[in-house]
Amino acid sequence: MFCDPGLTKLLAGMLAHSAPCDMNNEELRQASEFDATGAVKIIIQSAHIGDRHGRWKRPPSPFVAIRLNRTRAMTDAQTETYDPSWITQTFFLLVNSPQEELNLVLYDQHAYRKHGLLGAASFDISHLAESGFALDAHLPLLKEKKRRGDLLCSLWYYPISASPEDTTTPGRSISAQVRLGWDAPSIHVTPRRIVAQGAAAWEATHEFLCFDKPSCVLYIDVLDEGRVLGHVSICLTDLVEATLEGRRTWPLSGSAAGKLVASAQWKSLNLASEPSGSSIRRTDPEKSGDV
Repeated sequence: MFCDPGLTKLLAGMLAHSAPCDMNNEELRQASEFDATGAVKIIIQSAHIGDRHGRWKRPPSPFVAIRLNRTRAMTDAQTETYDPSWITQTFFLLVNSPQEELNLVLYDQHAYRKHGLLGAASFDISHLAESGFALDAHLPLLKEKKRRGDLLCSLWYYPISASPEDTTTPGRSISAQVRLGWDAPSIHVTPRRIVAQGAAAWEATHEFLCFDKPSCVLYIDVLDEGRVLGHVSICLTDLVEATLEGRRTWPLSGSAAGKLVASAQWKSLNLASEPSGSSIRRTDPEKSGDV
């Protein structure tokens, strides 16, 4: 059934201050002791396990072991699925050299025996150190030199200062962009704000047509000269309802202290004047969403 299109207005602003790599002084001190040159932030969005027949009697319970030189991390295990997701989990690993390789090993969790290997992927840190970030990186999962599936990751590289005791924060050029899909182009980019400490306020608005509010998801990225500091994904219905209830603050994924203030208004369009014979079916506006 075709839903009434709506005109949506977004209002975004005020990013709470957060350190570029979100590492505390103790972690920076340890990084100095190990001669670390930087840190990698990684979000493993999802995995697709292609070998589904004849190898397991049940779907696997996958988790990912993350390894980079001396640092280790591990995702939670997802229960019996071929398409797990860890998009809400964020990891930081220390980098000792740009020539290092990030290793991601996918296992099938077992309670009483050795975990089963599902596949392994790797990423060359030198590419990440040059570009600063890699969004939506598709990494093939290999086992016995055969492709067993894929990992979808987003990675960021943050160089570590040689003087961790220096608490001064240089000014940053902060902006935000709005997308209607994880890999979709931006529909709106705010003006840049130079911020040394505190919050970046844009008070920027944008209007766009939406033909299906329940299925519309907004992806808002907060950027520092193109580098992603954090992002928020919000269902448009939830954003409109939260605005009506006076809730406007949303935590930034991948940032311990970052928050985004955003709101939305929904206005239904009157399609009563459609010409006869139109193939579009008109329904009554959603009363809870009208403002």
